[in-house]
Amino acid sequence: MRRGLVLGLVVVAVLAACVAAALLVFRGSSPEPDTPTSLPLVVLDAGHGGRDPGAVYGETHEADVNLAVLELVYALIEEDGRLDVRATRRYDISVSLENRIGLANELGAALYLSIQSNASPCLEAAGVETLVSDQVAVDAPAWQFAEILQDAVSNATGARDRGVRAQDLYLHRAEMPAALLEMGFLSNDSECAKLLDPAYQALLADAIFQGILAYLEYANPTFE
Repeated sequence: MRRGLVLGLVVVAVLAACVAAALLVFRGSSPEPDTPTSLPLVVLDAGHGGRDPGAVYGETHEADVNLAVLELVYALIEEDGRLDVRATRRYDISVSLENRIGLANELGAALYLSIQSNASPCLEAAGVETLVSDQVAVDAPAWQFAEILQDAVSNATGARDRGVRAQDLYLHRAEMPAALLEMGFLSNDSECAKLLDPAYQALLADAIFQGILAYLEYANPTFE
């Protein structure tokens, strides 16, 4: 009887540890405060992950490329110190679209950015584009954020500027300006090679970071 009780307590402890670990993963990293600081909060989302690898070309999984760039942007924001940052995932895990946006809404984020890579049956398709929800008015802050971000990334990388366009996206649930950046086409051999290049990833990350700063300065002249 006593042996069974001990075994039961061990099982309960293991389950509790697993639940705690899962919560930390969802929050995005090692123990971070659940509530943001007084700094403007940016929630970064690495598209796909876990059971959903996104576009797959050979051994290249979109989810991994997205996460690699997110980590670089995350580090730049932390180093700069003017913003707070959270991520919907920092591991190769599955996170529902509802939970990605839900995290940003729960924390009262100033901005939400989903970082993704593109793909097309047309292997010549190339370039950078930024998407917003088709439920957002063209003069809404989300459009302004997307346009500033698009300019920053296309200018810094020299990639074809495919512009900003609206699409039926889960971003319509966001309570803050939200955009989805398509960094380039994994289906294009030349662009795929760039997206896998650490130096190009660093260039993308810096451009994304500068785009975020530029929008916040535009939206709030007192932001420094």
